[in-house]
Amino acid sequence: MDRKRSVTLRIESDKMSVEEISKILGQTPDKFRRKGSPTRNPYRPLKVNVWELREEVGEDEYIGLALERLWPRIVPSEAALADISRKGCFLRLTLVQWISESDAHGPGFGIGVKELGFLASIGALLDVDQYAG
Repeated sequence: MDRKRSVTLRIESDKMSVEEISKILGQTPDKFRRKGSPTRNPYRPLKVNVWELREEVGEDEYIGLALERLWPRIVPSEAALADISRKGCFLRLTLVQWISESDAHGPGFGIGVKELGFLASIGALLDVDQYAG
């Protein structure tokens, strides 16, 4: 089982294409999926286009390191991200963390006031998934 810790900025749109999102943001996604492509569990066509930037760290590394690497990739696009949010795109910052009692970094992480303000300014949801392992 893959237990990497990850931080992903995910943009979903049923109207804007992956290419349009990339053009507005001035960067290409690390991963994307197109509306109509198959999903897993259960198998059905995807209802939206998905555009993602993602940073990962290993299961024994602090998830804050992934956050530190993602911020410089997204903060310069603040105005463009806010614009596509206003145009109906759904933005979400997702953190996935596997935790255990032997975790050298503890079960938590921190997001500063400046970063929370950034997420609010672009209209992004913060989604945190923590799993015991």
